[in-house]
Formats: sequence, C-alpha cells, structure tokens
Amino acid sequence: MTERINKSSKSKGIILITLLLIAGIMFIAASANVLAEEEFVLVESYPKDGANNAAVENLGVKLTFNSDVNAEENHEANEKCFTLQGPDGSKLPTKLYYNPKDAKQILVLYDTSEPITTRTSEHYTFTISKDFKNNEGQTLGKDEVIEFDTINQSFNTKVYMVAMLLMIAGMAVFTTLQARKATDGNGKEKDTKEEAFNPYKEAKRTGKSVAEVVAIHDKEVAKAEARAAKNNASLYDDDEDEELEESGNYKVKGPRPISAGGSTYITGRKALAEEKKAEEERLAKRRANAKKKK
Repeated sequence: MTERINKSSKSKGIILITLLLIAGIMFIAASANVLAEEEFVLVESYPKDGANNAAVENLGVKLTFNSDVNAEENHEANEKCFTLQGPDGSKLPTKLYYNPKDAKQILVLYDTSEPITTRTSEHYTFTISKDFKNNEGQTLGKDEVIEFDTINQSFNTKVYMVAMLLMIAGMAVFTTLQARKATDGNGKEKDTKEEAFNPYKEAKRTGKSVAEVVAIHDKEVAKAEARAAKNNASLYDDDEDEELEESGNYKVKGPRPISAGGSTYITGRKALAEEKKAEEERLAKRRANAKKKK
C-alpha cells in the first residue's frame, strides 16, 4: 500500500515539473515575440519641429524611421499619408522620394510643378498620418506633426552686408596702420639708408679676419647689385645709356652700379681703401713732424 502511494506521488511530481517547464518555455517564447515586434516610430526629421530656418528653395521634409519603409507594395498607400499645409492653411501638393542608400529614410518635397510659391518667413505644417506603414506592415499608430518656418532671407542679407562692411573697415584700418609704419609720423617716409659697412667692426663682432669679412660682404653686395640691375629701372641712365629705336622705344645699353642710382651704401673694398688712405695720411704727418723736430 505504501509503495503504491509513493509511486503515485512521484508520478504527480514529474507531471507538475513537466507542466512548469512547458509554461516557462511558452512564456519565454511570448516575451521574445513581444521584443521582436519593436514599436514603429519616427526617429528624426529635418527640419525639426519648431525650426525657423527651412530653405525656401526645394521646400520639403526629410524623415528617418527606426525600420525600413521602402516596400513597393506600400508605395501607393503611403504616398497618401503626408500633408503639407501653407501659411493660409491650404493643402500643398507633395512628392515622395525613397532613399536608395537608406531604406529607413524618405524625402517629402513640395511639388513645385504646381503654380504655388513659397516666400521667406512663412509658417508651414507637415503631418504624417498614423496609417503610414513600414515593410513589416506596422503603422505609426498616431499622427506626427512637424511645424516650421522658412528662413528670413532679408535678415540674412542684412547680416551679410554688415559683415562685408566690417571686413572693409578692417582692411582700411590695416592699410592705414601699415602706411603709418612706413612714415615718421609727419607724413614723410622714414630714412631707410643703410649705414656704411665697417670691416673692422664686423671682424671684431664675428671673430673673423678682416679679409674674410670683406670677401663675404663683397659677395652679398654683388648679389644685391645683380638683383637691382634686373628689377629696378632706376639703375639705368636716362640719356647716355639709352638708345632710341626706330619704333620709338628706348633700349637700355646695360646696368649701372647702385651708387649711380643715388645709393650711399659703401662696399667693403671702398671702406677698406678709405681706412688705409687715412692711416697713410696719419703716418705721413708723423714723419713730417719728426723731421721738423730734428
């Protein structure tokens, strides 16, 4: 008798556990189905609701959803799910375009083939019907309303003009400051004459010999003269170094040295010669004084 009761209890326990397992599996499956059927919603729009900078040209709304919406079987029904109202509340014609690179995105444009025009700073209302479907047949379930204003073109033009005037004023100030830097404050150009080259000072400053300093300086002067001869027209004679051609044009015979153009720049050789001449004069005076004392 006891054995029969134990067997009966075990059978009931096994049946109960089996039923619980089946119920658990069914619950998990139902939960998975609920999670799989994600709610179909609008993710983003451009312009956004409340925007005031929508373009006047190519007026329209770009929409992005959380699932694909490009199924051909839904095209005809979905095209009737969009309404664009103008400032006076009238319904404006629209065209629906699907993005071939993104199945979740569509573009609804104002149909400009109709004789209706948009103007700046006007209010528009765009509505997506709750019946709009995705590729799985899900609908939005509620109307989505997006209100926006077109851009104020006259205000933008004024801002652009002010920016241009500020830029022009800045350029004028910059030019004035540059002109002042080139003058001494009284409207006269600053003296830009270069000081005479002193080979002894330069040798002392650089630690090189006088001969080395003079050689380096002569090379620099030669380069400067070559550049000046090529680029500065004032280095040519007006009379002696020009020939009048038959065409009436003057032909320059050849370049002149920098000194011919009025420069006071002294080369290293000339400075060295002047120093030697002065030294010889001093020695001559000493010899003359020594003879007089004798």
